[in-house]
Amino acid sequence: MKIKDIVTFVSKSIVPQAGTEYHLYSLPAFDDGKMCEVVDGATIQSNKYNVPDKCILFNKLNVRFKRVWRIDNCEENKLCSTEFLPLVVNEDIIDFQYCYYLLISDKITTYLCGQNTNTSGSHKRISPIIRKTKRFAFSERSVYFLKTKRTVGTPTQPKYFRPAYAGV
Repeated sequence: MKIKDIVTFVSKSIVPQAGTEYHLYSLPAFDDGKMCEVVDGATIQSNKYNVPDKCILFNKLNVRFKRVWRIDNCEENKLCSTEFLPLVVNEDIIDFQYCYYLLISDKITTYLCGQNTNTSGSHKRISPIIRKTKRFAFSERSVYFLKTKRTVGTPTQPKYFRPAYAGV
């Protein structure tokens, strides 16, 4: 199974309008407590991606820092920096929370860090993860989570979660 089999990258670009209030998900907002900023469109100086009501924002800049944000709300006018990839999870295949844990796993992070393109010594961007990731094999316990889409109780990272590479 490849990442592109379980998520869809939603790249609807928005030009923010002055006088409209937006919920802005940015790298600085993530680093400052994972709280989106509420700002007027006049203060946003570039195009942004529209943020679906339920998605995972996956950072493409310096992946090793694991800036991965779960979004599950119906607020209007949600935008994110183009340094995030808004990923909509195919919940017919995988549980939303479990997909989040897959995307923050050390194996995925290590793999993607090896696939980055350099913009400078300190800024490393990954190439599009959706099309280029390897297949990942899942442990027996992981397959159980995938097939049953367990959602009971507070989501916690499965104890035996260890995706492994299974070739290209």
